[in-house]
Amino acid sequence: MLIFNWSLEMKQPNKTLLLFSFLLITTFSFSQNERLIIGRTTGKLFIKNDLVIRTFGFANSLSGQVTLPGYDIDVKEGDSVNIDFWNISQGNPVSLYCKEIEFTQRNKQKKIMNKKEPVHHMEHGFYSFQAKKSGTYLYYSPENYPFNLQAGMFGVIIIRLKEKDSLADKPLTEILWCSNEIDTKWHTDAIMGTEYDDSNKPILLPDYKPNYFLINGEAILKNKGLQSLKHKKNAVLLRLVNAGLYIHEIKFPLDTKLQFISGNGNHIKALSTGNNVALDPGECLELYAFLGDTAKKAKIRYQFINPLSKKIFYQADIPVFY
Repeated sequence: MLIFNWSLEMKQPNKTLLLFSFLLITTFSFSQNERLIIGRTTGKLFIKNDLVIRTFGFANSLSGQVTLPGYDIDVKEGDSVNIDFWNISQGNPVSLYCKEIEFTQRNKQKKIMNKKEPVHHMEHGFYSFQAKKSGTYLYYSPENYPFNLQAGMFGVIIIRLKEKDSLADKPLTEILWCSNEIDTKWHTDAIMGTEYDDSNKPILLPDYKPNYFLINGEAILKNKGLQSLKHKKNAVLLRLVNAGLYIHEIKFPLDTKLQFISGNGNHIKALSTGNNVALDPGECLELYAFLGDTAKKAKIRYQFINPLSKKIFYQADIPVFY
């Protein structure tokens, strides 16, 4: 709360104005880097008209609905980010984890914990991290892996460049494609309703046989495309995230030009038929897509590949333009 001494303001307007500006900027900056994430086990995913399955997930309010991916953390390079993670799920303890970003965990007294621990039902976990390197990252609950991830407890961290580069100044469409597969046998009430166990006993699961394939929580064939046709000459900033358990390969048309930004650049291959991008489970990539020379009716082929057999399990074609 900001309290003003109006008599002081009349006598010393410049100093009061400076103090107000400082407090306003400080409060705004602080609030921007304080995040509340709520772990829930009561989400619903509408796969199609006659099929609704239960999911877990991350939201940022008690009334917020679970989405796939969950709450996104969008910051800039150099930011210090504090997270209050409130676990209101009824199931086993959960926590937050990102492979490429080191999370520091603190106890209720805000002291750094030497050994990280999962957060139990109706308790708070306090995390912080330094946004060191720009890019796109997947965070998730690593407990009972891969169940919590596949159930929906995952989200995306976006770290933006502090200073714009020359290419970023150009008009861009920014797209996030967070893809995953779903095995509905893992989403039955018998499995999703596992009672709380403070020992975090592993959940028994059937063999993983996905039967639905999603981008941003919707069936992949519902994706309308990458760019509007009237803006085809504009570059697209594309953030690709594999939140599934299979390898995801994206095949771009021959005349679509890609420029690597961040991630594993070795997973972008220029082939005679076009550019091929491969994402291992949990992997993220950022790239620019230049569509000016791409044919109007061109398609992007999305493939889900079994990591054991290396065979294509499912594939779908997405229009480049809409």
